[in-house]
Amino acid sequence: MTTFAQRISETPMAPYAALLRGMTREQKQIVVTYITESMEEPAVEAKSNAEIIREKFKGLKISPELKKLRGCIKLTEEDLKDERTQYILNR
Repeated sequence: MTTFAQRISETPMAPYAALLRGMTREQKQIVVTYITESMEEPAVEAKSNAEIIREKFKGLKISPELKKLRGCIKLTEEDLKDERTQYILNR
């Protein structure tokens, strides 16, 4: 055993050290799997591209210069609310 593994006596797991010695390899693997899984941090759910874009452009306003150009491109209110249109107009 490594020095690091021998430090088990300094942890709350110390009373179980003798019990571990009497376990089969399969039982030890079950215990190690449990301990390993308990150390993993919960996975963070990835946001979809649509959610990222929606957050990025939330609250963006169309500049007065672009509003003056509206007559040239005929945008409806629905077009102005579209995320792709907002992306194009605000870049």
